[in-house]
Amino acid sequence: MAQTMKVWFTVPGPEGAKFEFRDAPVPAPGAGQVLVAVRAAGTNRGELIRGAQARSGDAVRAGTEFAGEIAELGDGVSGFQKGDRVMGRAAGSYAQYVVAARRALMRIPDGLSWPEAAAIPNVFVTAHDALVTNGGMTKGESVMVTAAPSGVGTAAIQIARQLGADPVIATTRTPAKAQALRELGAHEVVDTRDAGWGDAVLRRTGGRGVDVIIDHVGGSMLAENIRVLALEGRLVSVGRNASRVGECDLDEIARKRARIIGVTFRTRTPEQSLACSERFAAHLLDLFTTRALKPVLDRTFPFDKLTDAHQYMLSDAQTGKIVLIV
Repeated sequence: MAQTMKVWFTVPGPEGAKFEFRDAPVPAPGAGQVLVAVRAAGTNRGELIRGAQARSGDAVRAGTEFAGEIAELGDGVSGFQKGDRVMGRAAGSYAQYVVAARRALMRIPDGLSWPEAAAIPNVFVTAHDALVTNGGMTKGESVMVTAAPSGVGTAAIQIARQLGADPVIATTRTPAKAQALRELGAHEVVDTRDAGWGDAVLRRTGGRGVDVIIDHVGGSMLAENIRVLALEGRLVSVGRNASRVGECDLDEIARKRARIIGVTFRTRTPEQSLACSERFAAHLLDLFTTRALKPVLDRTFPFDKLTDAHQYMLSDAQTGKIVLIV
């Protein structure tokens, strides 16, 4: 095994972080950890949003999720062996090698390529945590996913449909993506560029509104999201890609006895984050074997072309995940 490896770092600066490709030592796994030779790593919009806000501090290894082969086992690790194909969430995954907790590992279902596997961990764990753990969705409830062509959006549509949500409503500003969203399980696709999009949602739910909203847009949709919530509805704020601040009618929230729920991994302890991965894997991972759930891979880029991958992400042309081939 090489002693050094190539790694992408996030480097804070006066105008926000830059991403730099550097050499770094290959890490060693500690107790309860494994060293994974990374074959593919998923990109995520959150790294751009947080990077734009990073004005000071030390450079840190970038990346959130990986797919690869186990290269070395730390003390006390059982149930896995060298060469096993695994995927998971771990900080610093934009690297040729990453150390991950054994509890973070998920076996890659048969038939999936490295890029397909790398398109699963972060978005499906996030969507499951938002929809099931925090949103408390139950069979027969209605679900709306905003910015549905996003990675988490495409995962949330599939999970909601598999768990019996009816209807599953997807929103987008790009009508050309509507058919792909329907194929993933959306019963209805709504174009939020239309002034009456909220009325369309209410019509589709028979006037009662939506039980659970998984929102990735933020403040610019907040008022209308609250308007289309059902009584005792739950608005789960996963992302704020458009804006962080919006108008909020507190009387409407009170009248509906609605809840606005924020979710993030940034303030979770390592134990809490690992529990999210474990809950998802125990509940739904087997569905990838039967293809009832599937990764949505839009495009891949070479490992040294992270900047190009980010530029493509900012174009909003993609549906699903953008993945680096390591």
